[in-house]
Amino acid sequence: QQPLPRLVLALPECAEPVGETRHEALPVQLEGNIARHLSRIEDLGPVAVDPMQIPLGEAEFILSGGNGIRDWELFHSTAALLGATEGASRVAVDDGHMPRNRQVGATGTWVTARVYLAVGISGAVQHLQGIASCDKVIAINTNPGCDMVKRADLSVIGNGDAILAALARLVEQQRAGELQDVA
Repeated sequence: QQPLPRLVLALPECAEPVGETRHEALPVQLEGNIARHLSRIEDLGPVAVDPMQIPLGEAEFILSGGNGIRDWELFHSTAALLGATEGASRVAVDDGHMPRNRQVGATGTWVTARVYLAVGISGAVQHLQGIASCDKVIAINTNPGCDMVKRADLSVIGNGDAILAALARLVEQQRAGELQDVA
């Protein structure tokens, strides 16, 4: 046996933003043999999280809709099927399709998603500023010359509603085991 190291148990996502409060870290004295307590710790595995409860600025996968979306029910159901957090352009928010807290861009929320899927969003300057830190941007749009398509890492040119419907069908088929995994 050897002496226990000094420990700090903290997760970055639990930290509060820089503020005025001061904190103190103190050493914890563990009594007795800690090994006997380890058997009481049980990993219950991943916990299901509702993507719509994730703040937009913290979301890893965002499905964002704009003026090119006509079927908003399809948009919402596809986001749920994909496990994506929903976002929107200013136009979609101003038209009442999405709440203000789901607006992406300089006039909304700046996002840092790993994957940002923009459907029917032309790519106004303020929107592009808000997604500048996203790892991968995928654009679905009918206009091959729009700014969102130019910014995207991958673009699909076509009707957003039709492509979302096809994507939803493919995901459902894959989950049902009707499709082979593509490697």
